[in-house]
Amino acid sequence: MQKITKMLNGRWIPYTVATCSAVVLYVFLTNFHNIHSAFNALIGYTFPVVMAIIIAYILDPLVRFFERFPFGKLKNRHLARNLSVGLAFLFLLVFVIILMSALIPQLISSVLSFIDNMDGYITQLLNLINSFGLTVEQNVEGINLDLSAVTTYSANILGTISKYLRENLSVVLSSSTTIGSRIFTWIIAFILSIYFLIDLKSIIRGVRRLLKLIVPEDKQMGLRLFLSKCNAIIGKYVVFALIDALIVGFSNFIFMTIMKMPYAVLISVVVGVTNLAPTFGPLVGAVIGAFILLLADPWNALAFIIFTIILQTIDGYVIKPKMFGGTLGVSSVVILAFIIIGGRMFGIWGLLLAIPTAAIADFVYNELFLPWLEKRKKAAQEQKKKQLQEQAAAKQ
Repeated sequence: MQKITKMLNGRWIPYTVATCSAVVLYVFLTNFHNIHSAFNALIGYTFPVVMAIIIAYILDPLVRFFERFPFGKLKNRHLARNLSVGLAFLFLLVFVIILMSALIPQLISSVLSFIDNMDGYITQLLNLINSFGLTVEQNVEGINLDLSAVTTYSANILGTISKYLRENLSVVLSSSTTIGSRIFTWIIAFILSIYFLIDLKSIIRGVRRLLKLIVPEDKQMGLRLFLSKCNAIIGKYVVFALIDALIVGFSNFIFMTIMKMPYAVLISVVVGVTNLAPTFGPLVGAVIGAFILLLADPWNALAFIIFTIILQTIDGYVIKPKMFGGTLGVSSVVILAFIIIGGRMFGIWGLLLAIPTAAIADFVYNELFLPWLEKRKKAAQEQKKKQLQEQAAAKQ
């Protein structure tokens, strides 16, 4: 037994582990494309279940709130849970209907107005180009741009759409099928989320029982604290990200309404939605809004850009720090790295989940990994000190 222990404590063990880790990393990097494709295929197959879990996770605090207050006195807790789930989904449905009934008519009006005024916007844009001392012919020379087709495009837009539909009927049918499939997938996800919420307590009990069987008893408390911390980080991020998007979008709407700018609802919705994506989202919203306003009035576009810079500065240095507090106190460099890597690997989902993932990784590194290394180093030092004392005692 001593020989085996001495062999395992030999210097070859770390080198072997390092070599095997390097080989595994090399295989992973050289086959990353295949692994990524397999992961995307797995997500595609399990998308309704994954989305159902996400929806249930987001709605669970609301369900627990309804369990405590409207149905807290019911003795039948299973019935109280079912009623709370139904009330939560009813609340969500009413909220969506009210929001859509307020936004969709104004959005449609803004889009139709934008299309109707396209000729005038293009004329203003050409006049702006000419004001810099360049003629239209000088700007389009060498790029084969038919300005007459551009300036009359909005007048012929219905004919263009009908011609496209005739010539690309198969593509349109395929796209319609894809859209219908996605709508059906989301319906399935919402139905599954209802079942997840109803049976959530039994699911949690089953998971806890499984963890007790596979996790050593001395590690169970640490695992619970870790999962509780991750839940707090993700929950806080989701709630405050939505609140922050509403604040930014509503502030933008108030500013555009006071300044009597066109398309206030359309641009404010774009700004609010893009603000959900960290770092690059506000930039995308600012570019889209400024481009729309530039066609209508360049001075409005300039005022919009200045206001957006001020608003994003206040949002980044005042609103978000106040809401998120120290829970997501992660270095901006780490967040930016996670945003870039997550966006390139997982698209929009990678962007949306970059910040909570970075916060969890930062928590694991600072609160778990570094203390473990320090504890291990201290134990090694104590072991070495004990060995030296034993050697000194043996010599005496």
